[in-house]
Amino acid sequence: MNDPFQSAALREYQKSATQLASGKDATAALKKSYERYDNLIAKTIDASPIKPACKAGCAFCCHYKVEVRAHEMLLIKDYMSKTFSAEKIASILAEAEANAVIIRTLTPEQHLTTNLKCALLQDNQCSIYPVRPFRCRNFHSTDANACEQSHGDPSNMEIATGMIEDVAMFADAHTQGFEAAAEQTGRDARVYDFTTALLEAFNDANALKRYKSGKKTFTQAIEVLE
Repeated sequence: MNDPFQSAALREYQKSATQLASGKDATAALKKSYERYDNLIAKTIDASPIKPACKAGCAFCCHYKVEVRAHEMLLIKDYMSKTFSAEKIASILAEAEANAVIIRTLTPEQHLTTNLKCALLQDNQCSIYPVRPFRCRNFHSTDANACEQSHGDPSNMEIATGMIEDVAMFADAHTQGFEAAAEQTGRDARVYDFTTALLEAFNDANALKRYKSGKKTFTQAIEVLE
């Protein structure tokens, strides 16, 4: 197979499908997939003459609309529960609730062009960086000034923030490989709004049980219909 996209997607599909089939803990397989992803993207960036403009403290993209799969959110909940204090979690959820009130009044198109600071952005840093979802991992830019301009004018979809073609291609291929494996092994393949899924993950103790049963994990969160 000579197509690099298809090769990368198939390679990740095969590895993830084997790991997902061997046990019921999808979050463990997801963490392994994230490790492979990080290695793949690091090698791709090293080989590219163009480099991302992204750096710590640059968080314009952390105000964008984000979508998430159930296993990604369950891993985030697990990470927060083990890493954050009860007070910090309560503060994050309060901010997420305020965001959710706004999000539920928006159409998908309006949400796409509305800046809302992610509740997990703390001191201009992602507080869950090791377990951030694929959608966040995949985003990168070659023009920080364009990112700032886009942040200041979110309704202007003509602003191009730039990307590295091979990085975007391999990131998408790897993501699709894992998601295909998750769906093939009976996991919830639905796409959810990040903020409302975060709230339900913490507020509904039965979410994990539904996920393990192959049912719709989040019944109250906004489902993104693609």
